[in-house]
Amino acid sequence: MTNPDSDSLTQQSLSDGEEQLDRLQQAELTRNTCMSNWRAGGVQAWMEVVMGMPMYTRACSENVKSGKVLLGLTDEDLELGLGISNPIHRRKLRLAIEDYRRAEGDQGLSKASEMDHHWVATSWLSDVGLPQYSQTFQSHLVDGRVLNSLSRRDLERFLNISDQFHQTSLLLAIQLLQMLSFDKEALQARRAKCEHQDQDPVVWTCHRVMKWIREIDLKEFADNLQGKGIHGALMSLDPSFDTDAMAKALGIPSNKHMLHRHLYEEMKTLAVPLK
Repeated sequence: MTNPDSDSLTQQSLSDGEEQLDRLQQAELTRNTCMSNWRAGGVQAWMEVVMGMPMYTRACSENVKSGKVLLGLTDEDLELGLGISNPIHRRKLRLAIEDYRRAEGDQGLSKASEMDHHWVATSWLSDVGLPQYSQTFQSHLVDGRVLNSLSRRDLERFLNISDQFHQTSLLLAIQLLQMLSFDKEALQARRAKCEHQDQDPVVWTCHRVMKWIREIDLKEFADNLQGKGIHGALMSLDPSFDTDAMAKALGIPSNKHMLHRHLYEEMKTLAVPLK
């Protein structure tokens, strides 16, 4: 005998599975369709799957019935109409909508659109050397477009990052992305080329910097860089980051003059600012 409750559960799970598949298919369609042509289902799928904002799907389904409506939403609409109180969440949506609006003019979506908030909160922050902010970036759903918009004030006001050096580290990591037009593949290709060669330090991750520190025979200090935000763009683009700053980050005692001199010469060879 079959259990009727079991049958109903199976049907329910099939229904849920089919619904999920439909959402994924709808989301995929939005990638290649002008936003102005989206129907209600596409809008909801985009919000949940593409934007990774399922917490707003219900409000969206009740209020936004087409892509045309989505294109016209103001910040006030997002806050009052959809109940999005988090200003970074609203910014994320506004920037995405603007990106799609530009894409309708045959420009295509920006490269920043390929950097979702999971990648930013895990991979990017790890490469920057500030993984301690992962949860903050994750909760604020910071993606590539939002990264491109962040200012020092934003970091402090919205993400509660008060350490000025960490702010500088993040902003210079963002500047590197801007220099490469947010082309993730181009960045990865350049990093791959210098993984085993001491060149192109501007693209080095903090892990590559630590590897270099070990290679120049300062391995006992390398692990001190964890969580400090020392990466190649900071070393190359911040004129105030000199040998003394690196020595301090590494925890090299100030009275170890020969180690300081050694670090100076190695940074000079690497062609980063010295002072």
